[in-house]
Amino acid sequence: MPVYYPISAFEKISAEAPYHALTNAGHITYVEMDGDPCENLDAFEKVIREMKESGIGYGSVNHPVDRDPVCGFTGIIGDQCPGCGRREDDVPFERIRRITGYLVGTLDRFNNAKRAEERDRVKHSV
Repeated sequence: MPVYYPISAFEKISAEAPYHALTNAGHITYVEMDGDPCENLDAFEKVIREMKESGIGYGSVNHPVDRDPVCGFTGIIGDQCPGCGRREDDVPFERIRRITGYLVGTLDRFNNAKRAEERDRVKHSV
């Protein structure tokens, strides 16, 4: 499924699941969430259970993890830290994302194609 294709988490799981049984050399289904899964554990659990019930052999839920190194706030940070109100000026926020299976804090070392993949990803609604 292309990373930019607008589809719900459950539709994506349903579309990709049949191929897991056919690809014994490796397979993974990623679901992109736009928020902190701890803020909606029921939705997170539904996604995981749907993966299991659909026959997803290897599944993962991607979600943003940010940290303000100044005040220590960990969570999702937009332009301003919810913990202290600081903006990302002199000291950048740490932003962890999964790219090609790796958890990274910056895209600096990735080629243009991987940067485009991360930029083009859509969030899958639950």
